[in-house]
Amino acid sequence: MSKRHRRRHTRTALQRKARKGFRGYPIATVAYYGPDDRFASKVAVGIILQEGGDVAFLERWFSQDDDVRTDPAISREIVEFISQHQVKSVVMTDGIIGCPHEEGIDYPEGESCPQCPYWADRDRWTGELTGSKARRVSEVKAVAGYAWYRAEQWERLREVAADQETLGETYEEWVANAEKAVREMRRAGIHAEKVEVDVEELLAWCKARNRDVDGEARAQYAAEMLRQRHEGHDRAGSGG
Repeated sequence: MSKRHRRRHTRTALQRKARKGFRGYPIATVAYYGPDDRFASKVAVGIILQEGGDVAFLERWFSQDDDVRTDPAISREIVEFISQHQVKSVVMTDGIIGCPHEEGIDYPEGESCPQCPYWADRDRWTGELTGSKARRVSEVKAVAGYAWYRAEQWERLREVAADQETLGETYEEWVANAEKAVREMRRAGIHAEKVEVDVEELLAWCKARNRDVDGEARAQYAAEMLRQRHEGHDRAGSGG
């Protein structure tokens, strides 16, 4: 097998996992970074084990010579890493979302990275100079739905959940954990959209599929609701 073919095969294997969509927890987040918007010198992969959880495991890979997106050894190690943690969903960025160096560690907080002048005053999502355009969510390639519940339905959710121990004792505790998880996903380059879920509709959805109301089912339901939302926006925008 040629080197070029091996690169394409390993990269495709990772992309194929991401194309399967949101299938529940654990989730792997894959984000690429580089000195500019063409060369990725760093990839960070985080593992979120359950709904509302923090990043439990984080690994980073670096390369100064080859783009990490096409490095077969790195791609294999990423696939092995996510397989070790029995990941069910992979969400990854299509492009490079910023400088590989860390603010407050590699350079002072509040300043631009001196090693990556390309990103100075640039929006890391669009690559455009700050102020030329507002950040547009539609241009963020990695999008995931995050199930969001109303306070008045909290006790009902705990009543029907097969894994209520993962939800937290109180609604306030769940909200705090969920907000943290959304922030973690966004830091990893994923646009996490909150999807308001009606518990009774969720329960009906699960019953129709003979499924428990657990974290995986809630995640898949949120993903389906998000897809329907986006399809509705697309139809409205096209006038169809």
